[in-house]
Amino acid sequence: HNQVYVDTIISPSYTASIAQAIQMPGVAGMENNMVIFDYDKHTKENLDNIIDNFALVRSGNFDICVLAVSGKHIEFHNGIHVWIKSSDTNNSNLMILLSFIIMGHPDWKKSSIKIFNICDERNVDSVRNELEHLVITGRLPITIHNIEIVTQPKDVSVKKIINEKSVDAALTIIGVRAEAIKHDKEKV
Repeated sequence: HNQVYVDTIISPSYTASIAQAIQMPGVAGMENNMVIFDYDKHTKENLDNIIDNFALVRSGNFDICVLAVSGKHIEFHNGIHVWIKSSDTNNSNLMILLSFIIMGHPDWKKSSIKIFNICDERNVDSVRNELEHLVITGRLPITIHNIEIVTQPKDVSVKKIINEKSVDAALTIIGVRAEAIKHDKEKV
């Protein structure tokens, strides 16, 4: 019952099918602007294909989403957690917009969006001021009440903080730089 257009591409390889897909015209006169990949977190199946084709999709100036599927039952009421950097408003806006779009689905009607920003203890006030400025000027389409600033102790990784804070979230959205994928591949 969703309004999704589905098409099939027959191609000799994964890379060739990606190349064809990013050149296909959009539906109803709208151009495609995003590619969504997915892989199973437990088997890592398909992850190498995603990494190998990341640069190809980026060359078409597409936004890229990678869905790591865990098989865990989704408790929609546990909400969507979005991890942003105040210095990266382009990624932040896209992640928040995706959250709102997802929340439009009836399964998510009793859910909420929570924004997290990790920073060093010394920078809490400046990060808070920057986030408030971004909200007030409309550059972050969310209220300040939905934002939590998380301080990062020196000996704790960002991944550990996210895992602890978002362990029960129905969906966790994390921004990733293309350079990180290029250099650190599956580690990212």
